[in-house]
Amino acid sequence: MSVPRGFVDREQERAGVLADVESVRSAGDHGVFVFQGIAGVGKTALMLWCVQQLAPSFDLVLDASMGASAEVRTVEEVLELFLLRLGVQAVPPSREGKLAVYRAQTAGRDVLLVLDDVDSAESLEELLPSSPGSVVLATSRRRLEAFELAGFTVVPIEVLTTDFGVELLSAGLAPAVVAEAGADLAAIAELCGNLPLALTIVRAQLRARRQERPADLLGRLRSAESLLAEFVVDEERKLEFVYETSYTSLGALDQKLYRRLGLHPGRQFPRWAAAALVDEDERDAVPAALRSLVRATLISEPAEPDRETATAARDRYDIHSIIQRHAQGLVHEHEHAADARNARRRLAEAYLEFAVARDLVLSGRLRFGPLFGGAVSPAHEGDGAYARAMAELETERANLGRIVTMASEAGLAELVWQLAEALVTFLFHRGYHADAITVYTTGLAAAATVRRDTGDARPLLKMHAELGTALFAAHAHEEATEQFEQAAQLAGELGDDPAALATLAKMFVWKGLVHRRLGRLDAAITAMERSAALVADPRFPGGLRVREERLLDMNSAPILAGLGRTAEAIAAGERAVAHFERDGERGNYAKSVANLGEVLLTADPGQRERAESLLRAALVLEEQLGILDFEAGTRELLGTLLNERDATEEGDRLLVRAAELYELLADRRGAALRARLRAAG
Repeated sequence: MSVPRGFVDREQERAGVLADVESVRSAGDHGVFVFQGIAGVGKTALMLWCVQQLAPSFDLVLDASMGASAEVRTVEEVLELFLLRLGVQAVPPSREGKLAVYRAQTAGRDVLLVLDDVDSAESLEELLPSSPGSVVLATSRRRLEAFELAGFTVVPIEVLTTDFGVELLSAGLAPAVVAEAGADLAAIAELCGNLPLALTIVRAQLRARRQERPADLLGRLRSAESLLAEFVVDEERKLEFVYETSYTSLGALDQKLYRRLGLHPGRQFPRWAAAALVDEDERDAVPAALRSLVRATLISEPAEPDRETATAARDRYDIHSIIQRHAQGLVHEHEHAADARNARRRLAEAYLEFAVARDLVLSGRLRFGPLFGGAVSPAHEGDGAYARAMAELETERANLGRIVTMASEAGLAELVWQLAEALVTFLFHRGYHADAITVYTTGLAAAATVRRDTGDARPLLKMHAELGTALFAAHAHEEATEQFEQAAQLAGELGDDPAALATLAKMFVWKGLVHRRLGRLDAAITAMERSAALVADPRFPGGLRVREERLLDMNSAPILAGLGRTAEAIAAGERAVAHFERDGERGNYAKSVANLGEVLLTADPGQRERAESLLRAALVLEEQLGILDFEAGTRELLGTLLNERDATEEGDRLLVRAAELYELLADRRGAALRARLRAAG
């Protein structure tokens, strides 16, 4: 085995192994160290670096490769190789005889045994030299409990960071090329998943193909129909081969699940999503299949989550981007198009059910869609239900957005708009306005398809309304108003449909909020009054009336205060607070408390003490619930109040944090608040 060139990173692992080897040798013990990780991650390179450092202090170094691509495979073959190297002229024919001679030959000698691509703990046990103080360094692409059971030291090897990936990629390139193409090299490293084997292959291509610049290589990799097919050295697909070897060693169901994980659009996925990818009669076997894929290091379990995310992150797995590309290629090679489409549909349906069950926890709002009619129950109840639902949605946030895109590309329009609808409360409360605009734009196109195919205009009505709210939150007022107008027009066309009437009432509320933000308070209150008239209409859904009246109170109170209608504003604010406290809608309760604090702050100078108390209470709720948009506004109000009474230290802290939150949410109020703070010195 040759010592690796261009070695980077792994400082912690290197130092740890060398220190542990010294410790076990000092104690006269055997030390067995197994470098473990996915194929191509650099296990062998790290092991050989350690061998280079350790070899001079041992009497004897024996090495062998035991993997599928190696010159030898079995323990018996390795024993025969070692005995020949040790000068044994007559190698016994039996396994037992070989072992006896091997142990006799290694007795009393400090042996460094080096084994690459070991498949089992038993192999290491049998080959362990007999002399105390001997050390075994081994690599394995399998994650086996038996390594731990035997007391071996497992050294997990992860992919490189992008910085080290660029360093490895740059080795041997001209400094001028590296300086000029830094961004391109970083992008290439990301495409390679920062996997050392992939990086060394493309580095070899850059060095061999003198006319190809990093920018050209990047373009080729990005446009490649099969990325893995690009990792070729002298016509040999080195990277694809190592994963194909792992794949072919799996059982039939394990192979099927692995292939179909290539259909999942994210690199992290929960167990229930994996189960959705296989047929219903195979789902009971999914936990065992996932364990097989973990043992084969084709997927991995994420690092131990912290307490706050432990529940939401339980039973989740990671798949490396390059391995995922391999699985995607196998889908095209081995799966019928109809089977792949059905798996994608089941996956989208599973995510829809997941999102609906949690949205039902977050809000009592009017919803469209078949799953909202009682087909799915709320995911959680009681204390902490809101926080748990939010945490679980946060964990799956990136996947949910990708699933919307995947379902759209698969032509699953009826699922796309429902997914968008199920994410309304989560995206709004979290302040993910850019995500919301993307999701609802996709949902809008899907809803238009549904209307064309079925004649049902209600999904389109809902998507216009929700896209408008996302645009409003992003301060795109003209675009938001256009969506509200289109929703109102559709609602009018639907006539006496209760859901259309409820949506029309909502559109007047949102128009009122646009007017308020633009300083047109008279127009704002007129819009709110028109909404109130619709809510009072006998055709309005009776089960929603009280809630909508209190939402009108919550949203109208600051407008009434701005118009000098102080008594009405306070009464409306009090009604909203009392209702949402009883009703248990934590997000609207926090907002109604903050709004009442704002009303008292702006309309009644005599109640500033109570206003401060309400704003502090709202801030605690908003922080607990993670409603960043609301929290930013409350911090700004409270910080301004404290600064006005000369409590500037706390006030400035609140204002600075408010500005940070606005900027995090890409809200233009952040820049305005920063400017105000600078002007105040």
